[in-house]
Amino acid sequence: MRSSHGFIGRGLSVLSKKFFKKEKHEIALFQKLLLELQADCNRDCFFCPRHGDASGKRKHGDGSHVAARMPTEKALSILDQAREMGFSGQVSFHHHSEPFLDERIIAMAWEARKRGMRVYEHTNGDVLRSNEKLAREAAAVFDYIVVGLYDHKSEAELSGEKAFWEKKLKDTQVYFSQKEFVYPRNFVEYDRRMIREKKAYPSAPCRRPSIRFIVHYDGETALCCEDMQAAYHLGNAFHIPIKDIWYSSKHIQMIKDLEQGMRRRYPLCGKCPLPPA
Repeated sequence: MRSSHGFIGRGLSVLSKKFFKKEKHEIALFQKLLLELQADCNRDCFFCPRHGDASGKRKHGDGSHVAARMPTEKALSILDQAREMGFSGQVSFHHHSEPFLDERIIAMAWEARKRGMRVYEHTNGDVLRSNEKLAREAAAVFDYIVVGLYDHKSEAELSGEKAFWEKKLKDTQVYFSQKEFVYPRNFVEYDRRMIREKKAYPSAPCRRPSIRFIVHYDGETALCCEDMQAAYHLGNAFHIPIKDIWYSSKHIQMIKDLEQGMRRRYPLCGKCPLPPA
């Protein structure tokens, strides 16, 4: 049975139950909240947008990794704000980063669950592989965990890895992302190992931004997973209530335009290599 965890040394109280009046808005509330706790990743995968970054967002100009973290009080505040908006969907703690590098992840997942949310996670598995305690704690709190399997050289090796993770994380549902399904990305040079050639869909509808609300480790909010550097400047969740960001006229217009296939109106979207969604 899953138990409740808290932060050591913090007297965080469980939110009292409230009844929220349902407000009408021009767009629906997000279904997933990606709350990135820290900026780093221990890998440098060829297909990841952080691979060639030198902007200071994920990597510095000299190639060294950015090691910044989202302040705990900011992360908790965003969870509280989402709850106040009536959000009870799925929460994860990554974007272009490895979530289990942050020692707060288990406690933070329980905080999300205490607020009536469901939690899931994506990981390359390296931290969990060697940390039995952390693997048990992760399986106890996350509804499911997606493990990236990109290094296998044979079907036998792939099958062995799947069996390993299903046993190690036996107390939760385990899914896998594999190299055979790697899509081209905006900020990544085409590689023949990707599922298809890199091309844009400037007139294709896209609903991805209407489903996920993404908050980077520095508080900047991204339109979607392709918006690695928060290029659309939707707002910083450390300074602006997330309700005001999500329901801003700018964000609403972008979502409406993209749902109607108007990717061309936005430079990043116009050259996006992700297919219609």
